[in-house]
Amino acid sequence: MKLGIDEYFKDKSCLVTGANSGIGYAISEALLEKGATVFMAGRNKESLKSAAKNLDAYAGQIRILLVDVTKQLEVAKAVQDTVTQQGRIDFLFNNAGIGGTMPTIAATLEHWRAIIDVNLWSVIYGIDAALPIMRRQGWGHIVNTASIAGLIPFPFQALYCATKYAVVGMSESMRYEFAEEGIHFSVTCPSAVVSSIWKKPILGPTHEEIKAPEDAIPAEEAAQIILEGVADKKGIILVPEQPGGWLWHEYCNSSEAGEDFLQKMARNRRIEWSKIQKM
Repeated sequence: MKLGIDEYFKDKSCLVTGANSGIGYAISEALLEKGATVFMAGRNKESLKSAAKNLDAYAGQIRILLVDVTKQLEVAKAVQDTVTQQGRIDFLFNNAGIGGTMPTIAATLEHWRAIIDVNLWSVIYGIDAALPIMRRQGWGHIVNTASIAGLIPFPFQALYCATKYAVVGMSESMRYEFAEEGIHFSVTCPSAVVSSIWKKPILGPTHEEIKAPEDAIPAEEAAQIILEGVADKKGIILVPEQPGGWLWHEYCNSSEAGEDFLQKMARNRRIEWSKIQKM
């Protein structure tokens, strides 16, 4: 019998990485509202404390875990701490990630390592720690955050696409592999969502002056779409469904409209990068 969205998460034990802001924070809040116990994980202690304080109405359901997701032992400990305190881990949201829009020729190996460590290795570490436990439980649901850039090869985002395509492919492969064991996998593919990811380059300081695109949806709306998709056990969850779904369809079908869209994006980003270089 299919459970409703509230029933699917009620009284469940959930671990969310990147939970101090953006989509991770919004997912944590939505899970708390549905009666789940949420382990909010992040690498910045003060940001985590502030996030938890903002959710003080759910204080009894919140646990804080200081975790650097690029370190395998810290991720494994976070998963084990969840199990130790709650007796099980029902949901793992591998949500932590960084963005990265830049010319490929400007990327160093340091850029490549940094984005792969956060966007891909952290997901692998989470799965490696949680999957054996979920298999022993006979149930569990792992939700990996990718991007619409894990489905569509946006120009000037080769590094980002490399990590997000990997997360999509890995998640979908495992979805079929473990379905008969009662282990579910979903991968979220957000388009423009309001979060701090727009301000943070792969390397270097945060650019506070950079804002999210005008068409970006609130993180709270994204979280609702994500949890609805997870409760429906969807494999790929587009956030929101459009216009990402349209462009994905056009790209997969090699349509002229899709090709024109991406070529125009490449030209515009090339021009913008040239302006930055002249500053």
